[in-house]
Amino acid sequence: MNTLKKTVPAFLLGVAALLGSSGISIGAEYWLRAQTFTKTMPDSSVVTMWGFAQCTDGTYSSCGAPTSPGPVLSVPPTDAALTVHLRNALTGPLVEPVSIVIPGQRATMAPVKFTDGEGRQRVKSFTTETPPDNSTTNTYSWPSLRPGTYLYQSGTHPAVQVQMGLYGAVIKNAAAGQAYGPASAFDAEALLVFSEIDPVLHGHVAAGTYGTEPPAGITSTIDYEPKYFLINGQPYPGNAPIPAGIPGQTTLLRFLNAGLKTHVPLVQGLNLSVIAEDGSPYGHVRKGYSVLLPPAKTSDALMTSSRYGTYPLYDRKLSLTNGASYPGGLIASLVVPPESAESIGVFRNGEWFIDVNGNGAWDAGDTGFWFGLTGDQPVIGDWNGSGTKKVGIVRGGNQWFLDVNGNRQWDPGIDAAYTFGTTGDIPVAGDWTGAGTARIGVFRSGQWLLDTNGNGIWEDGTDFITQFGNPGDKPVTGDWTGSGTTYIGVIRGNTWFLDLNGNGYWDEGVDGVYSFGIPSDKPVTGDWTGTGVTRIGVVRGSTWFLDLNGNGAWDDGIDGVFPEFGIPTDVPVAGRW
Repeated sequence: MNTLKKTVPAFLLGVAALLGSSGISIGAEYWLRAQTFTKTMPDSSVVTMWGFAQCTDGTYSSCGAPTSPGPVLSVPPTDAALTVHLRNALTGPLVEPVSIVIPGQRATMAPVKFTDGEGRQRVKSFTTETPPDNSTTNTYSWPSLRPGTYLYQSGTHPAVQVQMGLYGAVIKNAAAGQAYGPASAFDAEALLVFSEIDPVLHGHVAAGTYGTEPPAGITSTIDYEPKYFLINGQPYPGNAPIPAGIPGQTTLLRFLNAGLKTHVPLVQGLNLSVIAEDGSPYGHVRKGYSVLLPPAKTSDALMTSSRYGTYPLYDRKLSLTNGASYPGGLIASLVVPPESAESIGVFRNGEWFIDVNGNGAWDAGDTGFWFGLTGDQPVIGDWNGSGTKKVGIVRGGNQWFLDVNGNRQWDPGIDAAYTFGTTGDIPVAGDWTGAGTARIGVFRSGQWLLDTNGNGIWEDGTDFITQFGNPGDKPVTGDWTGSGTTYIGVIRGNTWFLDLNGNGYWDEGVDGVYSFGIPSDKPVTGDWTGTGVTRIGVVRGSTWFLDLNGNGAWDDGIDGVFPEFGIPTDVPVAGRW
């Protein structure tokens, strides 16, 4: 976890208290130390690296291990400034002064120059140098930090020091959950720092022969030839899967290139909305599968996965090797973990009883509330695409009242009211198009009428109508295959007919037919195990029988049975509440 401190001298405490309500911020403060360490590559080669270690305070008595990339410097939205204190503890035959700069951020800088052999003044450091004595502490400040994603790096001899590993990420959001403003809102984020290692360069620095004429040494990075390619400091397959939110969430991907080569990261199977580069938001969103990432570039992109899974991320420029070994290098996995399992509940004459803790019993921690009246029919759906199920009711067969904001009470002007269907229809709801938002529909004697455009009105030629089932069948809906789209089905007696391919028609040999329960049971469906796939179940009296393994048959000792939740006259429901 990052160590971030706000320090206030004692004599300023009273002033700080007076200024607190004015919005003036002391700022984020970090203590870093440049150090030498080694990294073992997948082919067992050991490479000397330079990196930054994070320390708890100005005594530098408690520091973490050096890493490359260095610690993420995260600045809260309410803080205007960033201050970094730096010490230099590099060791070895070749050590140099170091510094810190953030390309794209304003700061007062003091370039350090030298006179070359032809009498010319040349810059060797963009700002004040910190000598390699492990005692001098220099302070680098950015008083008015802009929101965005940035690289911080050594501003001294950057051709060598950045490639040796002296870099990291700076992150500041415009507001909580917003990268640059409301249009860039996100629920989760993932940091992806691309870098490279040329073992020849690192070897000469470690041996102290960098700056020596060939063949004994090298004098520049003109012949830079990286052999190892890393994401977040690790080459494939040594990198761990990268969490990228849960299904339905918007995830912000922060791409940074700390290398000298251009890379083109691609996320396979997902669309990206690229919103900014180098901390500057675009005036429009760029859609695509990949991002162009030249050296020293940062880029921000939003992605949303409608279902759980592992999504490969790799470089389209094919930096996919570790030395001479393939596959390796710039390959990683973005992991969208399964959602939490859906839990059961019942509707009783306008009152809802929800099994919040998912243990199948009514106990402490569960919740009950009123939404509806006696005679209403319950419906469940993610009405606003937030990733959680909300309640709703249908009154008189065609009057729909949906709790859009999820507060479990009726809010006129905020929640939704529609007229859809006719008396005698059975209401259904689901994400008919895979857009992430539930929409309404009805089942009428074997015929399904689904509001696919989501406006709550039946529109001939636009909405979907199909025949699936017979009069007297009981309708069921669910994501039978984990595709992210809700499909239809019916129960006839105790036989379930499920539209597995989602075309709205019965296809013998393709769609699913199962025997589960007895004819008098009440059907219920839900994602009982959190895999993203809807499975079947029945309620008999007040006992629930749930097909946990998804094979469509009752397996004693394997499937789930909850002996008492509700009463026999209740209407069963299920959802991710």
